[in-house]
Amino acid sequence: MPESSTTIGEPIARAKRWKHGAIPVVGLIGGVGGGKSAAAAALAARGAFVIDADSVGHATLRRPEVVRRLAERFGDGILDVDGGVDRRALGRIVFADEAARRDLESIVHPLMVDEFERLTADAERRDDARFVILDAAVLLESGWDRACDLVVYIDASQAIRLERVRRSRGWSAEELERREAAQWPVDRKMARADRVLINDGDVSDLESQVDRLVAWLDSAVPPTADRRPSPGPLP
Repeated sequence: MPESSTTIGEPIARAKRWKHGAIPVVGLIGGVGGGKSAAAAALAARGAFVIDADSVGHATLRRPEVVRRLAERFGDGILDVDGGVDRRALGRIVFADEAARRDLESIVHPLMVDEFERLTADAERRDDARFVILDAAVLLESGWDRACDLVVYIDASQAIRLERVRRSRGWSAEELERREAAQWPVDRKMARADRVLINDGDVSDLESQVDRLVAWLDSAVPPTADRRPSPGPLP
């Protein structure tokens, strides 16, 4: 866990500069089934402009030039009856072959980063966006945390996460393990986070933690060029 400072800092003013502008960009990560989407929704309700990396990725896969390049690399077997990308067929290949996954990322990720930057710039121009949330399961693995001012990890025990994905997605323990094997171990992710929110309880408990995080973001000092913002104690 990161060390904490005892200084909370001055209120954010739009004239101050974070890495990409006057409002902070927060990377949101967590273990599979940890409740990252619930946290993103709670943050959106409190003024966050949320960028959903999954949605950006799905839209990128629909781009004609991407479809063409993927078919050239992986074959027509990844295409559906309408000529678009069948994500399940593509997933069966890339989850089983690390080289194939890297090739997919080399095609898709640069375009996704371009879209992240465009959406962040859009948020910067909005008067109602208090901060940006980049909700991305593979934020660290893809190096997207370089675009963020800080990273927040949503934590839950393995037993709770397994129960959630069993109910919501019908996954077995083996399927959860397979999915998590394509990402960094949860302990490694948590160690890289600036904040950890615990989501083992009910919704109200998570929302209380989100409220404290938002209060801290509203009072945090933007970083200098050579340091991240001081986490400080949550209010």
